[in-house]
Amino acid sequence: GEMLFRRGIKTAKDADSFLNPDYASGIHDPFLIKDMDKAVARILEALEKKEKIAIWSDYDADGIPGAVVMYDFFQKIKYDNFVNYIPHRHDEGFGLNEEGIKELAENGVNLVITIDCGITDVSEVELANKLGMEVIVTDHHLPGKVLPKAFAILDSKQAGDEYPFKELCGSGVIFKFIQAILQKNNFGLKVGTEKWFLDMVGLATLSDMVPLVDENRIFAVFGLKVLRKSQRIGLLKLFKKLKLDQKNITEDDIGFTITPRINAASRMGVPMDAFKLLSTSDANEAEKFAEHLDKINNERKGIVASMVKEARKKI
Repeated sequence: GEMLFRRGIKTAKDADSFLNPDYASGIHDPFLIKDMDKAVARILEALEKKEKIAIWSDYDADGIPGAVVMYDFFQKIKYDNFVNYIPHRHDEGFGLNEEGIKELAENGVNLVITIDCGITDVSEVELANKLGMEVIVTDHHLPGKVLPKAFAILDSKQAGDEYPFKELCGSGVIFKFIQAILQKNNFGLKVGTEKWFLDMVGLATLSDMVPLVDENRIFAVFGLKVLRKSQRIGLLKLFKKLKLDQKNITEDDIGFTITPRINAASRMGVPMDAFKLLSTSDANEAEKFAEHLDKINNERKGIVASMVKEARKKI
């Protein structure tokens, strides 16, 4: 009780919802996020007109699972006119960049959806507009003084946003977007289908250092439940490789073994491999990427160790 009290949990009801979160009552209405109506209307129009959509995500353990969530959604509704774009950490850096935007325009993209980035990319969004593309920014980072002139911006840290919880990670925001889309058009999917995406949202929430309260706590708890049942072949191969017991996966397994391997991919210049591991449905591919991510994580450890050694010498 003492520990809960220190976390600001004062009543029995609060304690109960903290320890046993209830999905239905703990999830907020996605349409409370500013611009959600606009964003949903725009993507539904794009889907109807079969426009080419680009999903531009960050390259870390929040952006990549978020990209997988959006990819999964398109798979589920059988939409295939889309591409995933994940920038290269060293060559391109964080967020949108002009070369990448030009490349998407040349490839006939009409709509760009950002995940876990974009809120400060004013000139890049302007370039996208100039090249005839529209942009929906979904992000959870702090906006700068000037907002990009995107078609819609989903980021609860922006002024005028009424969403009751401001601390979602990037994958959490994209999950809310998908929840909202399915409320307007469920594409014949079973109610609650999107809950299967919570393995990725939970993974991201546990990886991204966001506070594990309110909706994040629900994403973490239910995310772990889904991870323990997940059918993702890449995850299954990775669990096997790391000798993890899937039915009893814990947040520590995520933090100490899964997340570092996703992050290693971007540090070693192959973020797409982490994306493919988590999104593939091909067993051979899954095996290959699980092997590769484990290998590059070991290489990364080696590089860090030798850097530490060098630093020690200098000191």
